[in-house]
Amino acid sequence: MTGHAQSYPQRTDVPSVYIETENRRSITSKEQYINCTFIYVDGDSLGRYENTLIRGRGNSTWWNSDKKSFRVKFEKKQRLLGDGFANAKSWTLLANHGDKTMIRNALTYDLGRFMGLKFCPAARFVDLYLNGNYQGTYQISDQVQVHKKRVEVDEDSGWLLEVANENSKEEPLISSTGFNIMYNIKNPKDQQLTVDRRIAIGRWIQQFESAVASHDYCDPEKGWRAYVDEEDFINWYVGAEITGNIDALYSIYMYKEADNQKMHFGPLWDLDLGYDNSSERSLLNNMEAFLGLWNRPFEKILQRLWQDPWFVQACNDRLRELTDRGLQAYLLSHIDSLRTAIWQTQTENFKKWRINQKVYDWAKHSYYTTYDGYISELKSFVNIHIPYLQRAFAERQATAIRQFENRQSVNSQSLYDLQGRRITSPDRKGIYIQNHQKFVRQ
Repeated sequence: MTGHAQSYPQRTDVPSVYIETENRRSITSKEQYINCTFIYVDGDSLGRYENTLIRGRGNSTWWNSDKKSFRVKFEKKQRLLGDGFANAKSWTLLANHGDKTMIRNALTYDLGRFMGLKFCPAARFVDLYLNGNYQGTYQISDQVQVHKKRVEVDEDSGWLLEVANENSKEEPLISSTGFNIMYNIKNPKDQQLTVDRRIAIGRWIQQFESAVASHDYCDPEKGWRAYVDEEDFINWYVGAEITGNIDALYSIYMYKEADNQKMHFGPLWDLDLGYDNSSERSLLNNMEAFLGLWNRPFEKILQRLWQDPWFVQACNDRLRELTDRGLQAYLLSHIDSLRTAIWQTQTENFKKWRINQKVYDWAKHSYYTTYDGYISELKSFVNIHIPYLQRAFAERQATAIRQFENRQSVNSQSLYDLQGRRITSPDRKGIYIQNHQKFVRQ
């Protein structure tokens, strides 16, 4: 063991990972794997994994960052995060380079636990060496894939789709005609993705989008709710608003069993530009669903759903439940815990990578000379954004369309149609106004 310790020392109080590629080859592709040896050092424990594969990962971050992220595939399943987590071959090594705190993804795992999400990628920080060269602080995390303790659907027939855009689309994919959204098909894979299964996926997408656009979209049996697991969908969406992730409405995963009509949404993931860390638009006092960004066609679906009284009420109820349970204090406490956990390794990381240097044009352009400057900014976002969401959700509820079942449920003397005409007998389906509030008759 002494010889191992000399060859592979642990740099800080987090584990060290040494990756040695075959013939010291550079990792130049995010499609093609190359062979490597993976060495994991944690105190007196050293694990050596031969015949491991590695490639790059990410989209714009892969091409625009000197500190690269990677995907690793072991010959045999490994529990890199310990008991209680996935025993899997595929794992990610996240650079978190655009996030100067390097904890936004890990914080989102904590948020996922707080919200009771079925799966949220977990995190373990390590110091990474590649062919003997120190690369900085990295995060071992779950690959979003169909797998036990990850996305748990049938590996052969279960569906895992990813809403994509021009930057992240990949074959096989389906482009919808309703809202012009691209869906990467992540599962079924290869030979399991038969023509019939691809047709079934396309049909579900068409039916879901048609239900959203239909006159009956508020109807629980005819509208959009017939196609999604309501609890999962509200959790995913409210979580996206809490994290203020600029990528949330195109970087979306959804999954279901082939014979189940209702789709599940999640996990929350890819948060390096979350928590107001994007130069595209500040989310400090803005909502995800109303930014109007060119690359997020799923916004149109969310904007439509915000006209559904059930959706408005569900979002308000869920946010209220979370805040009543101490959401804000929970996040602040976990920011402090993660700061402590990463303190030694972040100090070493920023000896290699300048702490006040711009990484991406699309990352937030505010820089500090100390790590705690970024931690303070993250805390400030939590303290400002969550109270803002409470107000914004409540305001939308106050002006939301309400449903009524019959004439007796409203005072017809003050009921008007959208053209301002007084209505004495609201027999027809449509939207009506009373006391500055909207009502819908189904």
